[in-house]
Amino acid sequence: MLLLVVVVVWFCVYDCGEVNGSIRKGSNADSGDDLPSFLFILGDDIGWADLSYNNGTAYTPNLDALAKANGSVLFQDFHSGGTVCSPTRATILTGRNHFRDCVDFVYDCSDMTECVPDFLFAPKRTFTVGDALRTITSASLGESPYYSGFFGKWHLGSFYNDSSKYGGVYSSPITHGFDYFNATLEVAPTATTNCNCNSEWKASCMYGHYNGTNHCYGDDGPDSTNCCFNYWHADSDAPHGVSNITNPTPPDDTNYITDSFGRFIASRAGKPFFAQLSFHNCHIPYIGTSSWRDLCERGISCKPGRYSDAQLDFYACLNELDDAVGRVMDILEQFNYKRNTMTWISTDNGPEGVCTPNGWCTPDFFKTYPGSAGPLRGRKRDIWEGGHRVPGIVHWPAVVTDNYESWDTVVSTDFLATIMDVMNISRPTSQQYWAFDGMSILPILKGESFPLREVGWMFQNPLQQGLRFGRWKLVNNSRGCDEDACKKPMLFDLETDLGETTDISASYPAVFAVMQDKLKEWREGVEISRSIQGCPPFSDTLLPDII
Repeated sequence: MLLLVVVVVWFCVYDCGEVNGSIRKGSNADSGDDLPSFLFILGDDIGWADLSYNNGTAYTPNLDALAKANGSVLFQDFHSGGTVCSPTRATILTGRNHFRDCVDFVYDCSDMTECVPDFLFAPKRTFTVGDALRTITSASLGESPYYSGFFGKWHLGSFYNDSSKYGGVYSSPITHGFDYFNATLEVAPTATTNCNCNSEWKASCMYGHYNGTNHCYGDDGPDSTNCCFNYWHADSDAPHGVSNITNPTPPDDTNYITDSFGRFIASRAGKPFFAQLSFHNCHIPYIGTSSWRDLCERGISCKPGRYSDAQLDFYACLNELDDAVGRVMDILEQFNYKRNTMTWISTDNGPEGVCTPNGWCTPDFFKTYPGSAGPLRGRKRDIWEGGHRVPGIVHWPAVVTDNYESWDTVVSTDFLATIMDVMNISRPTSQQYWAFDGMSILPILKGESFPLREVGWMFQNPLQQGLRFGRWKLVNNSRGCDEDACKKPMLFDLETDLGETTDISASYPAVFAVMQDKLKEWREGVEISRSIQGCPPFSDTLLPDII
């Protein structure tokens, strides 16, 4: 019976067809005041077990309360579409596996003043969330009532509209469907973020346990440093079509992002919006402010214990993110958006740090890399669950009438699919036959059944890949594997072995064979998508880890 279930499921290689939901606003709206808004809050490098509702060390009372609130669903089988930063960010916007749109890995470039990224993201301009909401028209306005804004870490390409002059590729939030952005180019410190962009600001720099600058990439920028991390916004009157901010950011970077979001919401005056808040917390260089570090060290904002300097910075960073989420929800409440805003909260991959030779970490490892995947095997970059099973909460009181915990398999690709379902939106005719991986989770939000599904992952290229279908998980090599025992294809039953400890391929040879065939079929579908986009061939080797 188990084999039969696996055999009859097929992959969405060419096209998943039209989403078709039951909550409809149609493609036309009068004033737009009654339309839902959409918000995605994204953390960075946070593990499945890092939040206190899953026994995390740092207390996260706002996230805990939100997970238990009426109008919320807590997803315990939520997954990032990729196993590292840029790939997952692409999946949120497009509803597609990132490899289909040429996002194979990440790039290193601290700031536009220091380098211009040559980074491909959907060169054939894949349909995005922002594009979808622009199709909603208002009879009174004659245009879409929606306005979209991106805040925080972008990490999907260059902001310069003349990037090609510098050997780069123009790929900003504006080119992928957003109306407005206030963003960093990629990774940035979580404290005193842009302090190295001006010699007069350097005295305010907080470096935490790093004791100096960290994650700096590019040529000499302002004041002959290659470690400026600044915020940028579109500016048609400025060179390259963008300007950066000319004042230092506050000590806690989450304050800057939430304040910017608050001004954005106030400007909407009740009209619907789409926004993505991509916090830097808690990617390297994560730096906790002194007040939160002190609270953690005293056992007030963290479980009592003795922590390394890196652990104090990380746990304080989580406290700051939790506090920011609380302020974001307060902003929605203040401006009467909270009830009818579909708010998703998740993170882009598992916690930082590779545990070799077999994906399991020693106790001392966490003193340097504190993030926790709990019982899950692997971490960021891994095909094992710890690389992509991440925290997930959806809050939408207008639709979710109770509070419950779901173990349905949900992926970051589902954000666009759900919006399309809710708003009765189709992809453009030119992309109707392009593969689409997302599934609407509206049935889950309404308390209805949700089908089993297939999800594939790769890290950088097909040398490390895996497939999930229901209880079954196929893993063919993973980043944390340095021994022959885990370099071969392995089959796991997540229903009885969430930690992927025991390869059962020999016990279920028929299931194992079907899963391998389906992984091959999925990968071939990805290759078809890449040929449509004009992506370069996969590399035959793995690039060095970029953190």
